[in-house]
Amino acid sequence: MITVLFKSIRKIQLTIASLLIISGFSYAEPIGGVIESTGVTSLVRESERLESDVGTDVNIYDEAETANGRMLIEFLDEEKLSLTENSLVYIDEAYYDPDPSKSKMAISMVRGTARFASGAGNRIKKQNVDVSTPTANITMRGTDFTTTIDELGRTMVVLLPDEETGASSGEIVVYNDGGEVVLTEAYAATVVSSYDTAPTQSVIIQGITPNLIDNMFIVNPPSEIREQIEEDYRDEKDQDQGLLDVDFLEFNELEQDALEDTKGDLEFSELDIDFLDVDYLTDLLDVIEELEKTTVVLGDAQAQTGTSGFALQGAVVGFNKDSQYNVFEQDGDLVFFRNVNGVINIIIAAGNSGTLETEVEGYSGIITFGRGEGIEIYINQSN
Repeated sequence: MITVLFKSIRKIQLTIASLLIISGFSYAEPIGGVIESTGVTSLVRESERLESDVGTDVNIYDEAETANGRMLIEFLDEEKLSLTENSLVYIDEAYYDPDPSKSKMAISMVRGTARFASGAGNRIKKQNVDVSTPTANITMRGTDFTTTIDELGRTMVVLLPDEETGASSGEIVVYNDGGEVVLTEAYAATVVSSYDTAPTQSVIIQGITPNLIDNMFIVNPPSEIREQIEEDYRDEKDQDQGLLDVDFLEFNELEQDALEDTKGDLEFSELDIDFLDVDYLTDLLDVIEELEKTTVVLGDAQAQTGTSGFALQGAVVGFNKDSQYNVFEQDGDLVFFRNVNGVINIIIAAGNSGTLETEVEGYSGIITFGRGEGIEIYINQSN
């Protein structure tokens, strides 16, 4: 949905602006070029996918995309845009006027990890470079920074140091409808979860280098980021909730789902499996949502009884978010079904007991069924 929104905006801009020539600069002229390309990368121009080999020109409204590859683009004013694997960036606007104060550049970072370094030239003022993500806007004052964006649009921004001195490369302002934060120190970082939620307070990430910042931040956040998210959440919960703070419009009994209260009592079957409800990456930023929920450690929970009399520990009947197993009864048998990077389908005949131990990317655990004795199943699945 976010990608479609970006595209629709850019198509409108293209229709209006493609007929214009500003200060002698034609929109058909290249605004930069690919100077490094490895693996599977491409440029999309007017719905046509182009090879992005070294030396390929980059035009306004191009989409730079990587799959299993990386790409480095250099613009006319020596700005550099670097994309890691599985990243997508839209070049929404770029023109260079003889008067640098009138030059303009706008880039939309849509997913993955991208690094932007402002140019050493003088053809565009740094404050005229606008960078946006699905949840935040970024303005700069001569800086080098990275953005990491997950599939929900949640964004982490890290200010990088000057490559020569190691000190801060400047400062950037990260803002949206919820508020703003200014990053001024090397490796200062903030996370933005939605466009109307303020960025977290700035924290300094220790023990990293620019080369270590890639899409792994999606699945393994720095501890400083996790701690700041938790602190911001606690501060929000501790705010005064006096009478004047109560929003009575929030209480709408008609919006309650009567079935929700009996959800645990309804039978879950094979037809209830949602094949889209799969986490291909256990998202690092899910900690934001998880803090708003009551944490339940399934392994410590009381044994739950399925519809066929199977006692379960470490899982529940239905979809299990941690293990990605769908657990249900089928003709009196107990079924464990998982479809992530390959299908796991295990059927336990009625009356049996044992354990199912699973080692897969993002999950390691043991599920006990029945008395826990008898059948022993061990699955080790990797890419």
